[in-house]
Amino acid sequence: MISLYSILFLPLGMFAVVLFHESIYIPIWMSVFIFIGVSIFLLQKLRRKRLGVMILLLWLVYAIPFIHIVPYLWFDFDCDNPLILWGLAVNPYMLDEQIIKLTAMIGAVGGIGFALGVSLNNKRIDRDTGLISKEYPKQARVLSTPIWIIWVTGGVALSWLAAPQETLFTAVYTTSASIIENANFSSAWMISYVLLAFALSDAILDRNLVRKAFKQQAIFWTIAFVVLFFQLLRGDRESVPFVFGALLVYFYWAAPITQKHRLKLPWVKIAIGGLLLVVVSMLLGAARHALIDAENIGSIILLFGELAQSEQIGISNLLYGTWSAALLTPLSVAGDHINGLLSLNLGQDYLNLLLSIPPGFIADAVGYTRSLDSFTGPSWGMRYGIGGTHAIVVPFLNFRMIGVFLIPALWAYLFTSYEKVALKRLSVINLSFLCTVAMASPHWLWYGEKAGVNALIIWFLLAFFYRVCKVPFHQSKVRRTLSPALHAVNHT
Repeated sequence: MISLYSILFLPLGMFAVVLFHESIYIPIWMSVFIFIGVSIFLLQKLRRKRLGVMILLLWLVYAIPFIHIVPYLWFDFDCDNPLILWGLAVNPYMLDEQIIKLTAMIGAVGGIGFALGVSLNNKRIDRDTGLISKEYPKQARVLSTPIWIIWVTGGVALSWLAAPQETLFTAVYTTSASIIENANFSSAWMISYVLLAFALSDAILDRNLVRKAFKQQAIFWTIAFVVLFFQLLRGDRESVPFVFGALLVYFYWAAPITQKHRLKLPWVKIAIGGLLLVVVSMLLGAARHALIDAENIGSIILLFGELAQSEQIGISNLLYGTWSAALLTPLSVAGDHINGLLSLNLGQDYLNLLLSIPPGFIADAVGYTRSLDSFTGPSWGMRYGIGGTHAIVVPFLNFRMIGVFLIPALWAYLFTSYEKVALKRLSVINLSFLCTVAMASPHWLWYGEKAGVNALIIWFLLAFFYRVCKVPFHQSKVRRTLSPALHAVNHT
């Protein structure tokens, strides 16, 4: 069922495309208004249960870099000449009004496309309450305890292999290499988190109460160990979106099982968890190059005090982060387009993405040269940037504004549709997919499509192996572990 909003978003997006090709860029205030409007539209869809929280998360990650556009509403392009903007050293493109207008317009048109994709699937969410007796025996197929332990061990082992070998207290961050530093296996950390996503989903949906309790305790302490010891203690922050994805799995996507059939979204718990993750990430980013000099708890507290006094950490710093650098890349393509320096790739970057699917270590083994790797790709063509590209950059590079409008619409439609299907029928495969997308969202939307494609390929392969490893249970055996409520359903 298509929403009437589609009638609004489609012509609005196409009108913006026409304006762009006429070299007319909408005012900055109008772009900001579009961002706000799309946000309100998505929140309204969520409130009316016609949208899941995953799309809201993807929109937040997509839009947050453009938060630095808001201060331009009162910026004087003729007089103001600061040295620092967005928490970064100023470059000439940041002070050019036409470039800023186009940068904001690119983000806003992508937002209209995002809203269009959501509006194309206006079905109300029909949530699986966990009491569907007819499907229950099939859903109850999970990993046996020994096989489940192997999956968890694999996740821990890959995190250990991908983590720096020394902690922040024994080596300066970036100077400590991982065990597989030279193996061209950059996706090892991502595989570890997808393995843990499967293990978490399996533990939640296991219907054997004794085994379920063991799995849930084990996966909680495993994730805590990996995040604290192999990530934060070594200066890495890749685990932050995974932890947030795990929170969403437990408190929202699997709520019918974990929250005793209460389907109301626990905004407070999720907001507090997300805020804590952002604060920890900020503190770690500010201190990870200086902790080697810390000798005890007192010196660590003193260090953070000095960072606070120098304004390297504080409330205002929550506005700056990796997303700030991500905005440099739409800025770069906007400025290069206005200055006539940007070529039109006509889909070549997407072809290169397909040709670069084989993992690096496999490509090296067979002598295959990938089109995209650590030293090639769209990020290397950015005039300003610190690595990676915002997800709206490649559509603009290849198809200009029509790509900026239609490609996010396609993303939003596909993910909206999948999430509704997943919520209608809870399964390990579906929950692990949602967790994987949440984990990969910042890497995909801020560092480039290759990270998102890698995550989906890893999930697809592990989903195949999970199906192979599942243990079928006889229906009568499953029923002995069911709740009284489910027995009642079965006998009616």
